[in-house]
Amino acid sequence: MRAVALLGLLCLQLALPVIAIRVTSCQKDNLAWRKRPDTGDDYFHPDSGVVTGTDPPPPPNPRPRPRPRPPPPLPQPPRPPPGVQTASDELWDKAGAKGCTLGWGMQAQDHDAGALYVPERDSARSLYKGTSDLQKWYWHIFPDNKLKESFHDLYATWGVGWVLKDLGISDYTNEYKSGRNNLLNIAHQSYEDKALPLEQQWYDIDEEWYPATGASFSFTINPDEGIIISLNRESPKWAVKDRSPPVPDSYLPKLNQFSDVAWITWAAMHKPPWSQETRLNNIKYFMSVSITNVETQQILKRALEANHWHLSSPNVQGFAYFLIQHKAELGSMFIEQIQVFQGETKAELPCILMHVKQPLGQSAGVKRREAGPNMTSEVQWHDDGKHILRVHTFRANL
Repeated sequence: MRAVALLGLLCLQLALPVIAIRVTSCQKDNLAWRKRPDTGDDYFHPDSGVVTGTDPPPPPNPRPRPRPRPPPPLPQPPRPPPGVQTASDELWDKAGAKGCTLGWGMQAQDHDAGALYVPERDSARSLYKGTSDLQKWYWHIFPDNKLKESFHDLYATWGVGWVLKDLGISDYTNEYKSGRNNLLNIAHQSYEDKALPLEQQWYDIDEEWYPATGASFSFTINPDEGIIISLNRESPKWAVKDRSPPVPDSYLPKLNQFSDVAWITWAAMHKPPWSQETRLNNIKYFMSVSITNVETQQILKRALEANHWHLSSPNVQGFAYFLIQHKAELGSMFIEQIQVFQGETKAELPCILMHVKQPLGQSAGVKRREAGPNMTSEVQWHDDGKHILRVHTFRANL
């Protein structure tokens, strides 16, 4: 395992300050039911919002610049506590242990990474592979004609247009001519004209009934230029947290992770009309924008003070699992570097840019032993002929 090291401030030629941190592995009532058609490869309809043929609007001109510093304020009463608190020691340590494991798991061999799951698995590979799995577990594409045009605006709405432009990546979605970022909204509910209200939508799998949760994942896929941008994520568990009566975890869809939904979409769009690129491992960047997750903001604040970053923050770990669970197609790709910046919107919410790389070599194997709750230990012996050294390494489980 290698230590997490600070890369320091890295200039990306952005108007706003960017903090770059190098990350390496440290090692049911009314039932709405219908037979779902087997659409196969037609899950993503090529004629649905791919290209309108319209020219994209010009970028904002002039480019937004940091506001000038205001004059010194008059003396005021003590300021209230900041809106975002620094991560507690408990959260920070938990994130550190999980992040260490994720960092190691990305570069490990598949069977070694599988050994870190609970219960232990022979492989870290995801059980879900194609659009048929999305159909089975009641995931539907939000109708593009119901989507507000502003949702496609990577400048004003999401505040990352200039960042993409500086990276040499298309700064428009497929709504516009020459835009390469295919925007999708995949939700856990039906949008058919005769669909019942969300709370009355149920579906069956193997004679077991499950409720629609209303969860949704909004993101863009750009296979040609190798980037996935997460715009908004609401998991099934989060979507039903306030529902009454409560929805037990056993009623949630088994396919419930953003990493699986994103992978299925990524793999399905490596063909025309969405892309000319056929290499699934053509991944250069992941991006998470407009971050409102409290834990991530708290970890971010402490990371800036501590000069290092944990891969386990909620807005990052989904992309780590994306890589860990698809080694057969991607190899042992890993997140090498993280950059944090403010989105160029009024809210100036934090955004995270992740740089993805292929490793120079492969990591050593894991030998599972008992090491306490949610932990795994590895014991290695080194004998140089004169001395025998026993090394214990502890990792949090995936």
